[in-house]
Amino acid sequence: MKTLSVGIIGTGFGGCVHAPILRMHPGMEVKSIASVHRQRSEDRTWNGIPYYRNWREMLENEQLDLVSIVSAPVHHYEMTMLALQSGHHVLTEKPLGMNTEQTLQMLSESERVDRQGFVNFQWRWTPIRQRIKHMLQGKELGDIQHIKYTGSFPGYSLTANSYRGWEARREDGGGFLFAIGSHMVDSLLWWMDEEITEVYGDLRIQIPAYNGDEGLELRDAEDAFTFSGRFKGGASLLADVFFPGIRGMGWTLEIYGTKGTLIMRDDRSLECSFGGAFESVDIETFQPPTDLEAPAAHYYNGFYQMIDGIYHSINANPSTLNMPYFVDGHRVQAVLDAIRLSSETHSRVSVNYGSMIRHG
Repeated sequence: MKTLSVGIIGTGFGGCVHAPILRMHPGMEVKSIASVHRQRSEDRTWNGIPYYRNWREMLENEQLDLVSIVSAPVHHYEMTMLALQSGHHVLTEKPLGMNTEQTLQMLSESERVDRQGFVNFQWRWTPIRQRIKHMLQGKELGDIQHIKYTGSFPGYSLTANSYRGWEARREDGGGFLFAIGSHMVDSLLWWMDEEITEVYGDLRIQIPAYNGDEGLELRDAEDAFTFSGRFKGGASLLADVFFPGIRGMGWTLEIYGTKGTLIMRDDRSLECSFGGAFESVDIETFQPPTDLEAPAAHYYNGFYQMIDGIYHSINANPSTLNMPYFVDGHRVQAVLDAIRLSSETHSRVSVNYGSMIRHG
């Protein structure tokens, strides 16, 4: 199978996470990297990678197989559509778009030009989440009755004492529902392999402003959220994230079935009870290379396996197991849109997935 030429849009997360891990894959060659916004730097290379100040010029000038789009969500639609129309396969950061109107168009365009579109839901690939998927597929917990998924974090000092930039602006796709909730919703849909049909959401801004040396920053994007809902098969769900705590409790996932109960803590430990005491489930670890620096090392576990799946999907198998395609990104977006609408209207909202093109 041939080596894939990759271009990256985004020198932030794209430069410090996507680039170093992509360069480790023997079937991927990072040919270029471009700024999201025009930079004043006249440098021609970025950490040894040919560098473009203008991402559009990179799409026009480089012969690429895959474009990795690592920008604020507000830019995803424009960049993805142009990359597809330029003949490239695309990996877009989560969430796929700003709303389902955009994501349906992105999905439709990928089908029209016969290019594959992937969404960076890399946490699917971690061994512990793969184990949960295997257990639910095998009905080891029986029929699922309820899922509770919570996270709380010590983000008060960071949120109260520094600027958040675009992450504080809803119009740019900021807020923790898009940043964290998108991963949560994808995992829930993937684990259960069925749609979420209705939600009741509450988005909250605990720290609405910061006044620093550069002036007042007013925030309209949430730093905490809660939503409940139902799956198509009837199981209930409750999700809650609180970022600006003095101290947090980390992540906890609880899955309740008719045969057993599962608890995952911080994506590190997994315990199950089938009526008796909770017992640990052994998980095979997947360690990052020792020379991979932070923050890339934190994401290596899932991201490397996902790009390996992308490599094989483009080269040989367009329906690689577990691969998060644009259709999955659209399903997640439909749930996120419903949660936002529910929070605005203080009402329970049915999730509208629209008319989706079937992948493959």
